[in-house]
Amino acid sequence: MAATVSVKEVNGASPGTANTITNLRHCTSDTYNPGTSYPIPRPTSGTKRGYWKTIYLNADTSPSGTINNVKFYCDGSIDWTGCTLYVGTTTTYTQATGTEGSSGDDSTVATTDISTYTSSSPLSVNGSISNPNTGKITDYIILQLDVTSSANIGQLSQETLTFQYDET
Repeated sequence: MAATVSVKEVNGASPGTANTITNLRHCTSDTYNPGTSYPIPRPTSGTKRGYWKTIYLNADTSPSGTINNVKFYCDGSIDWTGCTLYVGTTTTYTQATGTEGSSGDDSTVATTDISTYTSSSPLSVNGSISNPNTGKITDYIILQLDVTSSANIGQLSQETLTFQYDET
């Protein structure tokens, strides 16, 4: 039987608290599911950024064999004028930092524009899990949103990011 998988977001001091993502929202706080609290302000010049988001793929139930060959990508564009979503991977969790309510610190991990990763050229993410295990499958994926003065004011449209993996 195929495993049940979820995407988890980790927040807080190491080792962090992991919660299943239903709607990831970028903001200026290390907060899971912030709603409309802590919006990223549009700067008059320069860049403001959200606190980076740390996510991973999780096996909620055991695969019948192995889950591996994990890929992560978008449709080739993030349609947010004046905004760039950066991505990277890491083996270790580090709590997101910044000035709450103002701007996140620049991530040294999330350095590639996610729009470069598509279904035909996805980001390869290290990790696997085999029967009878459950839990964290992949390395951490770091996402960080940068906002410039040309960004639209208000809530941005929803974007879809995709995990793909083999289960044998």
